[in-house]
Amino acid sequence: MKGISRFLTIQHARKSERLQFSFLSFRFFTNSESGIPIYLRKPMRLTLLMALPYMAETIIAHLREAHYFVRCGKHVIGIFVLREKPDTLYISSLAVNPLYRRLGIGTQILFYSERIAEKMNKHWLELSVLKTNIPALRLYIKRGFGRKEERRQTYVLRKNVENS
Repeated sequence: MKGISRFLTIQHARKSERLQFSFLSFRFFTNSESGIPIYLRKPMRLTLLMALPYMAETIIAHLREAHYFVRCGKHVIGIFVLREKPDTLYISSLAVNPLYRRLGIGTQILFYSERIAEKMNKHWLELSVLKTNIPALRLYIKRGFGRKEERRQTYVLRKNVENS
């Protein structure tokens, strides 16, 4: 983890970068190990028909939330969104480029989010994860998250940041 973390920067995405964020979200999630079977390389028209509504929904759904890029040099290798709730900071759309998985990028995002939550005097850090995304579940449990709620396809996990 120490190896790559020194090369990472986490930057707040500007509003003008929301389309790029949305595109990367589509690209990273459709290459996910969580079993989302929508990644198509050919035919390109079909991929665009799927990507455009997804991207529009992502932009609209996260309109007022803080978007972040994780960069290694000039390359965006991860993304995430932070949403403020009364006593909680909620992480959503956390995704890492498949070429950079298992290098500690997700852990760095969680550390960063935890520090933000502490600065905002939040008690909890929360996120949702697909039940089928076993690598992500393992990471979150390893980082101290526990199950708050179970839904049909996802778990809502939370971590107390006051006692970290």
